[in-house]
Amino acid sequence: MTMPRPGHTFDGVQHVALKVSNLEESLRFYTGILGFKVSERYAPGEHPTMPVGLCFLRCTSLHHDLNLVSFPEEAGDLPSFRRKDQGPEADLGYHHFALKVPGRREYEDWKAWIIENGIEIVRGSVVHSPTHPEGDGTWGENRAFYFCDPDGHRIEIFCEMAEMNDQTNGIEPEWFANRLRQEGHDPSKYEPAPSQGSESG
Repeated sequence: MTMPRPGHTFDGVQHVALKVSNLEESLRFYTGILGFKVSERYAPGEHPTMPVGLCFLRCTSLHHDLNLVSFPEEAGDLPSFRRKDQGPEADLGYHHFALKVPGRREYEDWKAWIIENGIEIVRGSVVHSPTHPEGDGTWGENRAFYFCDPDGHRIEIFCEMAEMNDQTNGIEPEWFANRLRQEGHDPSKYEPAPSQGSESG
């Protein structure tokens, strides 16, 4: 019997990732002009699974509402980030958009629905965390999976993004501990990722 589509809708389009040609210039625009705050930033290749550079910006209490994606000069073809038939990876503009669901149950329902419909999951499930016991070493703390629409546009469905503390520019420790408890982990064994300090670009 074919499973029904999950009855719960998404909480909204939560973040957009933009490919940029000059990260510093883009940061000046988004932080200086539009008032976004920097949660974390990483250079291309700084993480072994992430050949692009990532800068996570926020305008709410969540870890990121906007991602700026930058490329090394020798970017070449990075097929893990977009289908090969969609042109050079370093083309500017859209990288992916993300749909937020309330929690793990809804997340698993949507993942099952995507698989049921024969859509390839191109990445995940992953926990974007350098310190979570299931983490993949990346950032944001959200549990996520990725797939593509018929034109190759990359879509993320996620839950559980980190809540940030504006005073420390770090992940709220109590949020991190509560999340671990809910998943059956001992929070005394793990610490949230350290703050990168300044919120400025």
